[in-house]
Amino acid sequence: MSGRESPVSGGKAARASAKEARLRRAGPWPLTVATAAALGLLVYVATTSLPYLISAPTSDPHFGALNHCLARLLQRPLLGWAVSPDASRAAVYGAQAMAVCTLPEGSQRFPLAGVRAITFDRENRLWWSQAGQLWRDDGAEPMRMGDFSPVSLVSHGGGVLALDAEGQLVSVAPDGAVLGQVPVSGAEARLSAGAEGTFAAVLDEASLRFYEARTLTPLPVELPCEAADLWWLERPERVLIACAQGAEQAFAVDLRTARYEPAQRPPGAPARRLLGRPLYVHGCDGFPCTAPAP
Repeated sequence: MSGRESPVSGGKAARASAKEARLRRAGPWPLTVATAAALGLLVYVATTSLPYLISAPTSDPHFGALNHCLARLLQRPLLGWAVSPDASRAAVYGAQAMAVCTLPEGSQRFPLAGVRAITFDRENRLWWSQAGQLWRDDGAEPMRMGDFSPVSLVSHGGGVLALDAEGQLVSVAPDGAVLGQVPVSGAEARLSAGAEGTFAAVLDEASLRFYEARTLTPLPVELPCEAADLWWLERPERVLIACAQGAEQAFAVDLRTARYEPAQRPPGAPARRLLGRPLYVHGCDGFPCTAPAP
């Protein structure tokens, strides 16, 4: 006896018994299929939602609390963001307002229209460009620092760098004095400064030039390839260049010696390095988020 009823012999009782056995064996299957479908949906939701939750601005390991504060003050769409060198302050701006949050507690909303660029200096003070003027927040009343409107701002070791729409790059001291000025190719260039704010770079399409950040003295650095992207490394004089021609080609450059060597190209988009901490940051959903080091 194999435990299986025969459909040929045994009469009506045997046929009925065989039918009941088949129903008993088939009964659990609909429940099993439904359970499997539910489990599959649960796994799908978990696996698709978890990466978003991990990378969401308010879940960020370093900037989550600041982003939660900023999100309460200013609604999307956001046009730009900035983080202080010690990661204790962050700011975002939109078309009609700017918001600033400070750890552990502290927030402020400025009803400003037409903000074009923002940055924090070495002393964690916020600078912004708006209405044809450069401003600095000193806690009580904003202080006007110049009668020009930069389209890009980054901080350096002794003030800020400001790039205007005419392609003039200016180094501005904390008191508003001009420390250096050079023409660059255009206002669409990407402006950045390295660790400690010692050196700066201007990347315009494939043209990349380096400067001593405070005085804007050009550095005579010959690059081995046309540049697509760059990452500032831990040492102030070291920068990683991703080449425009090769998908995997990259070089580490020493700005003091002008020497370079092949390097591994980091995955993903370039990230900014904070002046005061070995921490990299990039934009996500209009907010600052932690980025992997190159």
